[in-house]
Amino acid sequence: MNEPAAEIAPAAATRLRGDDKRAFVRTLFDRLAPRYDRLNLLISLGQTTWWRKRALARLELRPGARVLDVGCGTGWVVQYLRRRYAGLQLEGMDLSPGMLAEARRLDPQGTYFEADVCNIDRPTGHYDLVCTVFTSRNFPDLTASVAEMMRIVAPGGRLLVLDSFPAPSGSPWALLQSVWMDRIVPILVRPFADPDAYGYLAASIRNHVAADELAELCRQHGAATVEVDHYSFGSASRVLATKSA
Repeated sequence: MNEPAAEIAPAAATRLRGDDKRAFVRTLFDRLAPRYDRLNLLISLGQTTWWRKRALARLELRPGARVLDVGCGTGWVVQYLRRRYAGLQLEGMDLSPGMLAEARRLDPQGTYFEADVCNIDRPTGHYDLVCTVFTSRNFPDLTASVAEMMRIVAPGGRLLVLDSFPAPSGSPWALLQSVWMDRIVPILVRPFADPDAYGYLAASIRNHVAADELAELCRQHGAATVEVDHYSFGSASRVLATKSA
């Protein structure tokens, strides 16, 4: 396929897989990188910060723990965890060079590297915590991505996924989600960014798996226990998988 990101309709882009999805996501987020955090706050009415803080609270990470943020974007999670927990060995990885450039600009002391979630160049069992925040909808292959993230988690370690998932069909929240993302968000972002880019993000929520399905994928790839927590009436959910010891 290899069409420029701007030429692919939002709904069609959510169906891309493999290298086509990688190329689309890289191009899209390279374009959004300079304004990404500010626009995220705008379209979520500030809730993304609250969701991230709640998801990352009470992890009881000990000094020396190895942590990887997959799809780190501008480095928010890495910076937050450094402030909250002492002595962590933190790394962030992303597919988008534009996002990584922004992360390094905002956080010169951080460690960031470019990589594909389906092929992470780290040893098996290397990390005590792998987290990925509002990124799983963009993965080129969700099953392969979960398998790879679980591979690099140490026995007894955890995989944390925070994302927005589709609302149950016919529910009041499904209608509200649709009106907000499809009608209001494009108007909000139009002065600052291509509305089609945020059209893709809205479509990616509708076409994502349910949080419980993602939890089951974690179980299939080595999780002994999985907890699912919902925030803001299901606007976002956290899947926390603990790998078998």
